[in-house]
Formats: sequence, C-alpha cells, structure tokens
Amino acid sequence: MSEAPEPAARLRVIANARPDLSTLVEHVLHLPPLCPATGNPGPGSTLALRYEAGPGLLELFSLDSYIDAFVGHPVVRDMEFFVQTVAQDAANALGQPVTAHADVAFKGLRQGQRVTVTAAPQDKASR
Repeated sequence: MSEAPEPAARLRVIANARPDLSTLVEHVLHLPPLCPATGNPGPGSTLALRYEAGPGLLELFSLDSYIDAFVGHPVVRDMEFFVQTVAQDAANALGQPVTAHADVAFKGLRQGQRVTVTAAPQDKASR
C-alpha cells in the first residue's frame, strides 16, 4: 500500500461557529478530468463528502485546491483509490468520520461507477 499523497497538505479546516448544534455537512464537488490521457472522470462526475460537523468544517477553497492536486497524480490512478484517499484525508483533517461517495461517468465506456467509502481518522503514527 502506498503512502498518502501530498495533496492532503492542501486541506484546511475552519472553526464551526455553532458546534453546539447538530449539523450534517455535505460538500458536492464536480470533478475535473483527473487523467490527462483519457479525460476521465467524464462530465457530470461528482464526489460528495458527508460528515457530522464538530469543532471544525472543511474550508471550501482548500477543498477545490485539494481536488485539483489529483489532476495527473502519479500514484492515485483509479477512482476507487481516489475516493478512499479523499475520504481518509478528510477524516484525518477533521478528526472525525467522513463518508465519500463518487458518482462517476467514464468517457469511452458504456458504464458509470459509484464508489462509497467511510473513513475514520487515523492517528499520526498510522498515516
């Protein structure tokens, strides 16, 4: 198993102004083509990150920058590994469980793919 890629350093967490309120957060990201050779994932592909808000929230601009870091990434090459990596990095950044769900369209194929991963935060020694 390869180590987590560098994009994780781009994720930022901001303070939750009302951590006393039960708040479910879902970010829905429209994925860019990550593979320069195939142009996959295709148009309309999305990735949703869902978590119960605690003391912190994922910062929107850093989340866009984080996803962009996977364009042409030399290690994260398939959608399953991509979704697993994003779920784990987000859980580690927030310090709480995150569920990532991708709905992927592929260019040149007559199929799509749905991938759902739930990740719990890892301690720093396990990363």
